[in-house]
Amino acid sequence: MTEKKLIRRPRDAIRRDISSYNEVHQDIDTRKAQYSTLVTKYYSLTTDVYESTWGNSFHCANRFRGETFAESMQRHESYLALRMQLKLGDKVLDIGCGVGGPLRRIAYLTGAHITGITISPYQVQRATEIGVPPNCEFIQGDFMNLPFEDNSFDHVYAIESVCHAPDKSKCFAEVFRVLKPGGSFVGYDACLTDKYDNQNPEHVEIIRTMEATLALPELKLTRELVSDLESVGFTVEENRIIPEADIPSYQPLDGGDSFFSFNLHRTGPLARRLGHCLLWLTEKIRIAPKGSTALSNVWQKSVKSFLRSRKLDIFTSLFFFLARKPEL
Repeated sequence: MTEKKLIRRPRDAIRRDISSYNEVHQDIDTRKAQYSTLVTKYYSLTTDVYESTWGNSFHCANRFRGETFAESMQRHESYLALRMQLKLGDKVLDIGCGVGGPLRRIAYLTGAHITGITISPYQVQRATEIGVPPNCEFIQGDFMNLPFEDNSFDHVYAIESVCHAPDKSKCFAEVFRVLKPGGSFVGYDACLTDKYDNQNPEHVEIIRTMEATLALPELKLTRELVSDLESVGFTVEENRIIPEADIPSYQPLDGGDSFFSFNLHRTGPLARRLGHCLLWLTEKIRIAPKGSTALSNVWQKSVKSFLRSRKLDIFTSLFFFLARKPEL
């Protein structure tokens, strides 16, 4: 892996992206109408931070006692390969591939040819710099309008990416189109749980804050996601929320196993606060681009709302689904 600074993009590019993101992230109708700008700018601004704090896989995973953070992430990814029953030479599509952490893991385990697609040009750049496995590729594109022929892939997977789609059924229709008959579509996604109450002001405020700060056009209930899959022709063979294990999936953001834990220092409350203060200082002395501190405030809100939603059990990022395109 190439050596990497915390922020490596030019200041002017970051400043322009901050301005663009601020114009589209607040209002739900704007987020839906301009999802492409919303998600592209969000990941242009956050990819460096995610890599530096979370690693090359931008997702959550439950963790068993005695299991490291990295091991839990790899297990989470390997499970998808197992459920797709991948074999050497299979053509697989990863929609919303980020910088390719899961793709590399699954390609290494199975020998499958995996195409990773992300809407973010910067993530394609970073994924390529980190390394492209043999017989795999990263491309820039929109999973709402996939640039592939019908029946192109044996299997498709998604890891916490469909939540960025403004219309889940349209995204699923594209996956259905490019998937071969009999092929599987598996993944994890971020969804509301049945405990979410849209008449509860606290619930509504938490979720609206998450949507506005995490580039999510609109979150769906788990049963709505299943309905959207079925509406385009998929047979949903399995769907469930992956249960938390000994260590909750949100623990790295909530604090480490001890005060001196590695994850606490990188992603916990103290690290986030110190990072925010450092960003404020560097913006004041004109090292960080204008607007950086305001954007950091947005991200601080996103973490607080995420943690609160998980502890109230009104939201999950561990909703597993396995759907199949019927044979002809």
